Amino acid sequence: MGLYREVFSVQRRFSQRIPDRLPHLTEAQALRLVEEGGTLIDAGKLDVDVALVGELMGQLAEVLVKKSESPVDSLHDFIANELDEEGLSELIGAFLERDDEEFLRRAEGYSQDPALLYMLLHMSLAPFFWKAAGAAVRKADLDQVPRGRCPVCGDLPIMGFLRSEDGLRVLECSLCGSRWGVPRIMCPFCMNVDQGKLKYIFAEGDEGRRAYLCEKCGRYIKVSSAPGEKDEEFVVPLEDLATAHLDLAAQEKGYERGCRTVFS
Repeated sequence: MGLYREVFSVQRRFSQRIPDRLPHLTEAQALRLVEEGGTLIDAGKLDVDVALVGELMGQLAEVLVKKSESPVDSLHDFIANELDEEGLSELIGAFLERDDEEFLRRAEGYSQDPALLYMLLHMSLAPFFWKAAGAAVRKADLDQVPRGRCPVCGDLPIMGFLRSEDGLRVLECSLCGSRWGVPRIMCPFCMNVDQGKLKYIFAEGDEGRRAYLCEKCGRYIKVSSAPGEKDEEFVVPLEDLATAHLDLAAQEKGYERGCRTVFS
């Protein structure tokens, strides 16, 4: 929790230095994109300040070095001396294009673990997606979007919750933070709707928090009941951390998490 608070604090501080994005779509265009399975943001064309990303990565590295139990002391030297602006730009490009093979190929040229580089970029690019998503979401109705990937940026959900007012299952994007409504009986990762291949687990005495397991693709997603407060104040990344026991239980049964996240 302490790690999340410090990471989020750094992200919010840097987000204030990113220009606000004006909505580039009309409501009709946004509706058509969502209906056709497109995304409101073209991640490959996102305007990213590479120098600002590098600075943000440095700040986040300080947090990780201070909070991590793993040996990441070399992060400062790596960002300052090994990762130049050209190399960072290439990594950002592969990340935004979701070209995992290209990202891995470029990341393997550095001394740091590619997974750690991915995590740093994920955290550092998130504020740019927040700004772009905030403008786009205002133009679209995302209550009923029967698909697993974020209709705003195309990334995968971190987890879901049941909306207080009507019980709608809402997913939250692991990258841009947008929320969209989906059918309750559906695996967001393979779109499986066969009830015979979908099941859930929960901790005794805490049935409101569940991990939904898909036998078809072998992945799972966690879903919590909103605690009766305003849903916009329900902090999903914190709920994700609070339900880590469900991750362990699902993984012990042989299921994999549906998306890569910063803290999992």
